[in-house]
Amino acid sequence: MLLSLRPERGRTVDRQVRARYPVSGEALTDEDRLILKILRLYYERGLTQAQVAGRMGFSRPKVSKLMSEGMSRGLVKIEIAEPSGDFAALEISLEDRYDLREAVVVPSAEDRRVAEAAAGSACAALLSRLCTSETVLGLSWGVSVRALADATTRRAFTCKRVVPLLGGMGKAKPRLHSNQVCADLAAKLGAEYLQLAAPAVAASIETREELASMPGIAETLVEGAAADVAVAGIGGILPNSTLVEAGYFSLEEFLSFADRGVVGDVCCHFLDGSGAPRCPELSARILGITPEGLRAIPITIGIATGRDKAAGTAAVLRGGLMKSLVCDESLARALLEVPPVSEIRRL
Repeated sequence: MLLSLRPERGRTVDRQVRARYPVSGEALTDEDRLILKILRLYYERGLTQAQVAGRMGFSRPKVSKLMSEGMSRGLVKIEIAEPSGDFAALEISLEDRYDLREAVVVPSAEDRRVAEAAAGSACAALLSRLCTSETVLGLSWGVSVRALADATTRRAFTCKRVVPLLGGMGKAKPRLHSNQVCADLAAKLGAEYLQLAAPAVAASIETREELASMPGIAETLVEGAAADVAVAGIGGILPNSTLVEAGYFSLEEFLSFADRGVVGDVCCHFLDGSGAPRCPELSARILGITPEGLRAIPITIGIATGRDKAAGTAAVLRGGLMKSLVCDESLARALLEVPPVSEIRRL
């Protein structure tokens, strides 16, 4: 008989027998027949292992052992549905490869905006499982985080406060700024929000220190570092980077970071392929959370789409800056193709 998978411990999941397959009765031993009876009681009659044990006069561990033996002997087969659009196996592979708390994969699309919207919606669903009325939620900036704010429905989840993790001033479209994203998401959730009235990247280290000490800015930086959950977009050394659009770098200057071994960034902190920091002189000018601060946040979620971000995303995950990931299928598969760190270091 071909049986569907059903967890133990009283979960109300269907155990309906989907089909049967023939096994020669002449080949069955007495133990085989005993196992088949246990399997029928469990799968067809819906008894728990404890109930089967009581009925048969066995201990529960013995019932569990006999059921496992039945599977190894081919007396029962377990099938798991694999519908189109199910990425559970891909998610598990990503979690194993990058030691992630959780990976969520959504379908890719020819129109990148469709994939971004799907990733934003999936991230909102993830946050609905993680956030409570006391959660302080930190957000970075950019297209992917904007998609989260746009995809979130009113009262989709609760949180106490939404806080920018990065300064939000610059030439980029205002709707991409961390301040605007935080304000829009907080309005949908009915939550408080803070603003960080400062650029993402200061002109100098001295300017950064001066701004960071100002009332209002200092408090927001402290609040961001103390967030319970953080969501951040992940960037690559690509022409469409928000850092270029915001005017912090010319396109030529930004693309030249690749010559210094940079493959991506999160919250404007640049990383090489192994996840190690690069350009410390730039990190020292950032008005926002530090890499150490990101690692200290209990729950961090990176969000990105497109296989062109594979190198940057792998770097962020290897550096331990994001502990969970929401991405599309094309990026997920590209991440599994990224060479291991040992190979990168040999290049």
